[in-house]
Amino acid sequence: MSAPDYRLTLEDREAYLYALITGARDSYDVTMGAVTEIAAACKVRGTSKLLVEHQVSGRLTTLEVFKIASQLPDLFGGVFVGFVIRVATSTDNPEFLENVARNRGGQGRLFTDPAAADAWLRSL
Repeated sequence: MSAPDYRLTLEDREAYLYALITGARDSYDVTMGAVTEIAAACKVRGTSKLLVEHQVSGRLTTLEVFKIASQLPDLFGGVFVGFVIRVATSTDNPEFLENVARNRGGQGRLFTDPAAADAWLRSL
């Protein structure tokens, strides 16, 4: 089994679990692998709030974003997720990810700034 094409760092913070995803090139497999690993960590820790920073270069297709977003509510059921995308990795409509996930019952918001995601999670 080969190593994943991403690096995942998890850190327990005062108000939430923090996850940083880094890597050389984004793809459906990279992002799904990382979020699946994060979801498993949330279940083990009993996490109710999560801040994910996605710092992987590349651009996903609209279909890839749709497929990922469609699975997020099942992966993170009961977890409020602040998802920070620092690098343009999604479609020209980055809110598409948030809209698809929320329409399927997800409890998350998309941010471009970690401080805004932090403030939102702390306000819950």
